[in-house]
Order: sequence, then C-alpha cells, then structure tokens
Amino acid sequence: MEAPIFIFSLPRAGSTLIQRVLMSNKDICSVAEPWILLPQIYSLKKEGTLSEYSSLTAYSAAQDFIGNLPQKEKDYYASLKLFISDLYKKQCRNNERYFLDKTPRYYLIIDEIVNLFPEAKFVFLFRNPIHVYASVVTTWGNNRFNKIRSSYDDIVLGSKLLSQGYLKHKDKSISINYETFVTDFESELKRVTDYLEIEFYHTLLKNFNKQDTKGSLGDPTGVNKYASISSQSIDNWKGVFNSGLRKRFALRLLNKIDADDLETQGYN
Repeated sequence: MEAPIFIFSLPRAGSTLIQRVLMSNKDICSVAEPWILLPQIYSLKKEGTLSEYSSLTAYSAAQDFIGNLPQKEKDYYASLKLFISDLYKKQCRNNERYFLDKTPRYYLIIDEIVNLFPEAKFVFLFRNPIHVYASVVTTWGNNRFNKIRSSYDDIVLGSKLLSQGYLKHKDKSISINYETFVTDFESELKRVTDYLEIEFYHTLLKNFNKQDTKGSLGDPTGVNKYASISSQSIDNWKGVFNSGLRKRFALRLLNKIDADDLETQGYN
C-alpha cells in the first residue's frame, strides 16, 4: 500500500456508491466503514466521548504519557500512523496501491487526518443536504422524523465542518458533487481517477455492484437496490417532503446551514 484514500462526507451522501465504484479498480482495496481513527484521535480530546472507564481520566493519563515522550505529540502521531498504516496494509491482500477508508463521521477529524497522513488522497463528497435529510428519513427513520434527531445534528454540524475542511485543504483534495456524479458519471469518474493517478476504464461503472465491502455498515438499501448508476435518486426527496409540515421541517434544517457553506459545496 502506497497511501490511504479518505472520503469525507455526510452520512447518506452517496459515499458507498463512490467507494464501490473505486473498489472496482484493481489498485484500490476497501472495507465497509472502518471508524478506526475516531477513537484514536478522540483519545487526545478532552470532550466528545463518554466511556465506562472514564474518558476524562483517560485523556489526562494520555496527556501525561505523551508529555513524557521525547518529542511529545510528534512521537505519538508517528507511532499512531505506523499502527493504522499497518492495519490498512493488512487489508490489502492483493497488494493494492491504496486502502480507501470511507467513514462518514470523519468530518469531525478532517484536520487531524490530513496532518497524520499528508501523503494521502482526500475526496470531499458533497450532496444537497435536503436530499441527505430525505435519505436519512426513509432509510433510518422508517419515513418518520421523530427517530432521526442525531442525524439532523449530523447534517447541520457536518455541513459546516466539511466546507471548512475543504476550503482549508482543497489544494491537495478533490471534491465531488453527488448530483453531478450520478448524471455525468463517466467524466466525473475520469476526473477522480486522474486525481488518484489510477487507470480509468469503463468496466468501473459496470462492476461496482459486484463489490463486497465485507461489513455491516454502509448503505443498507442501495447496495441491493441499484445495479447501475442512476440519477433517479435526485428526485426522491420530493416524495419525503410532500406536505406543508414536512416542508417546514426541511426549511428549518436548511436555515441552520450557513449560506457560505452551501456555496462552497456548490449549492445556492
């Protein structure tokens, strides 16, 4: 493995589709959603975790331990990189060039990941937040709004952090707009493969549905539903926000997202 690839996106933004298309290339290995960096990075954060063993005490202990290393955090992150890289390499059983880590809540630790793996490839995937919200409602909420409060927060906070992360690191990243990808997928995929410096061939668009992500996380519906890339999903939100009350829910969400963040992602 030469380097990892990270996809930064909201949950239900189409990252599983991008993952499986890229897995069709012989140079890329991936598995479900690793999440492996979140607990490692958060072990150095004072807030944001809750554990049976007392995460606050663990944070203090880690700070003491790191403070006694010769080069402090530099040593810690160097060892952490070796640890994570070794696990990624072990997944690449056919000596693939890249391991692709697709974990939606990595939007929380974009800066830390970029600093840890400066040589990595970074793909920012954006999708209209109203479309994301609709997908969350139908997939995880059983078409009901009262079951998805945490995902509502995901969209509001995630949109801001994704936009900030992209603006900060866009010189070494590539952005994909989901709606553009599913309507003009051949040229968009060519743009991505050029960025990754891997071969583009048309079978990538035909073989993605055969890829096994070997895990329980990811897209529980699209994996079985879609055998080809289609723009059909773009209009699905209309069937979810189909009443005055539901439209007010959508507008309430949209009004919580900064206009500049939407513009960064390509939305008005």
